[in-house]
Amino acid sequence: MVRPLGTKATATGLATLAAFAVAGSAIADSDHHHGPTARAADTSGRSTLDQRLVGPDPATSFSFLGLGPGENYLLREDIVKARPRRADRRRSLVYLAQLSDFQVSDEESPARVEFADRDPSGTATSAWRPQESLVAHQVEQTIRQVNEFLDSPVTQGDGARARLLNAVVTGDQADNQQLNETRVVLGLLEGGTIDPASGTQDLQHPLCPPDGALVRDFADPRRYTGVQDYTDMLVPDPYFYDPADVRGVYADRDWPAYPGLLDKAQEQFAADGLQVPSYVAFGNHDALAQGNQAANVGIDLIATGCVKPLASLGGEDAARDPQALLTRALAERDKFMIVPRDPARQLLGKVEYKELHRTERQGDAHGFGLVDPDEQEASAGGAGYYSFEPTDGVRYIVLDTVSEGGVTGDSSNGNIDDPQFAWLQEELEDAQRRDELILVFGHHSTGSLTANVPDETAPPCLAGEDPNPGCDRDPRASTPIHDGADLEALLLRFDNVIALVAGHSHENRVGLLGTKERGLWEIKSPAVVDWPTQHRLIEVMDNRDGTLSIFGTMLDHAAPATAPGASDAATFSFDQLGSLGRTLAYNDPQVGPGDVGENSGEPGDQEDAGATGPAGRRLDRNVELLLRDPRARAATDEDGATPEPSTPEEDSDPQVTGSGPGGDEEAGADPAVTAIGGAEGGSSLPFTGSDLLLVALAGLALVAAGTGLRRLRG
Repeated sequence: MVRPLGTKATATGLATLAAFAVAGSAIADSDHHHGPTARAADTSGRSTLDQRLVGPDPATSFSFLGLGPGENYLLREDIVKARPRRADRRRSLVYLAQLSDFQVSDEESPARVEFADRDPSGTATSAWRPQESLVAHQVEQTIRQVNEFLDSPVTQGDGARARLLNAVVTGDQADNQQLNETRVVLGLLEGGTIDPASGTQDLQHPLCPPDGALVRDFADPRRYTGVQDYTDMLVPDPYFYDPADVRGVYADRDWPAYPGLLDKAQEQFAADGLQVPSYVAFGNHDALAQGNQAANVGIDLIATGCVKPLASLGGEDAARDPQALLTRALAERDKFMIVPRDPARQLLGKVEYKELHRTERQGDAHGFGLVDPDEQEASAGGAGYYSFEPTDGVRYIVLDTVSEGGVTGDSSNGNIDDPQFAWLQEELEDAQRRDELILVFGHHSTGSLTANVPDETAPPCLAGEDPNPGCDRDPRASTPIHDGADLEALLLRFDNVIALVAGHSHENRVGLLGTKERGLWEIKSPAVVDWPTQHRLIEVMDNRDGTLSIFGTMLDHAAPATAPGASDAATFSFDQLGSLGRTLAYNDPQVGPGDVGENSGEPGDQEDAGATGPAGRRLDRNVELLLRDPRARAATDEDGATPEPSTPEEDSDPQVTGSGPGGDEEAGADPAVTAIGGAEGGSSLPFTGSDLLLVALAGLALVAAGTGLRRLRG
């Protein structure tokens, strides 16, 4: 998500790829400076109701994680007061998992611009991450944890627990719109053999030399080749963490050495796959190059070639003469890396992306097979939004919030074009008429739907085989473009809309849209790629007293809490790789702890007193969100009696599970918030999440761009 750096925005010359814009708590067996001295703690099958991952502040020294107390649900009565004995009556209506922002990356791809992320102090972040080679491993651990919670953590009134119905993945599954990244994501969702490596010995490309001797790691292209291996560069760049040769800020902060880690991360592994169906929403990184730019032939040519830039450069128009760029790259090896190419790095258009999801494992193409046929035809196959009834009386509406115009600096944030907005209104009207409860899902929350960019800004769709993957296929006018305020106003017109569930901002935030008289819940979940590397279980309960409860339960992924200390990573197990990936995310030095509330740039975040970085406040994590049951059938309970009147009595809920002792410093500070079960809040967790970086890709030529840096995330 692109955000200005406030008053600290800095002009910089970014290489651009031409006529292509790329444009406090107890710690288990660990301390700041050394690895664990005992077996890492087990997290599999345990939610944050039972325990939380905590660690010392990593701002000055590398910190390992351990276990702290869990947190019970916090009752939020922002809309309506709790009524007595609801736990004895409640019945589950739908139980699902939300996963978001994997950003599985081909970290060796030439179309990435890590050089723009050179300053780890936080001036600009997330063109590169120290944990990015281990993201696929963390996604797999995330899926394994979801599979441990096929039975709900919350009991119904009769003591039964609902079964998990499905999972919704709210965007940014891939990092850079690439075919190979998306294939890995699908393999993770469905199960099978995962191959994180990329690179081949194929030199048949205008941006590859004729002699393999000029290509780094050509003899073994499955090895890691990129900015984190100093031996791959003529001039090593200590702005990037090389786990075999720790230098720069990483040495200053006592980061451990893990020789062999990057090659170990390329090894194949077996994925379990989700044991329930999964439904996918488009995110900006799934449909735009680097999550910002509408892709054209220039970006695709760079992605599938051998020339990888290492610095911001000015240069000739290589779109007209690729040989000139190749000649320059071979001559200026301090500014370029020559890497093994991979044709599977091609960038996917929306039609191709949707078709890739049409698999034998899930016949509805992970939701894309549910696109309204009329919308599919009218959009020339480009429509990426859909609606369906996952269970009786419940409606999912999955939006496509990508700013398809793809203007760097604006389009990391999202919007809704006019044809989709009209479709959404019709879907809401129909669901309201059927008296269904409505859950709306999308990548962007209302606060990040700010891109006032028409879809027609994207490059043209050419006849025949389309060389512009990011072209605007939809022949309908996209304008007027609709933003977050428009979406909020529309949703609030329909009483049966109970929640908007999103990702993108890589932070955990739960808030009220609208007012106490007519409000709904907006639930933003953190990213798997960045700290806190968590995901969320969501369950809607009918309290059978005229109110509903939405339970949100945070899960850490299933890798051990404490990662191995400095050692030869060639011997690491798969679980250790997942644990280390999370630990590197926690220690990512690009943004310090607690910065989200100040710097996130979304409306309302600056007013979030006590914001504790991407992990969120206590009232953003394990929560019970109360609201009125809007359905006509809720006018009476099952016995035909009128529901009991609202009462301000607090209702401590004995059937909510969890083991956190003590009180909570935030519970009680807000009269609309009540601690259920008295769980204790853990230590404040640092912000180490990604802020996307302003990257301009303008064709194939590498030209200097004196643009203000922007923070890019999501």
